[in-house]
Amino acid sequence: MPKTPDEEHWTDHAICRGADPDLFFPIGYTAEVLQEQQRAAKAICANCPVTADCLSWALRVGEPDGIWGGTTPEERRYLRRSTEAPARRRLPVITVRGDVPEADQAASAA
Repeated sequence: MPKTPDEEHWTDHAICRGADPDLFFPIGYTAEVLQEQQRAAKAICANCPVTADCLSWALRVGEPDGIWGGTTPEERRYLRRSTEAPARRRLPVITVRGDVPEADQAASAA
């Protein structure tokens, strides 16, 4: 839904507005450089008043790249998997005859 000229959007309050996009879309080729760029972007996100809105948006649209809401693409994939995963049922405990202690085997044979 398009906003009216007087209506504010969460992006209007993001402190990353006007920042260098390369900071939020790391281009480093080594793990060390990539991690440093991610740390710098996350530091900005840590002080942002709309981090929750930003993360919510990125999760909703499936944003595959960049730092959004203080998260990396890998962290968002984990969050999506954990929230979309079906509830897990506990499997029944199955006792294999060889796993039953000898005292229990004697009692069941009697």
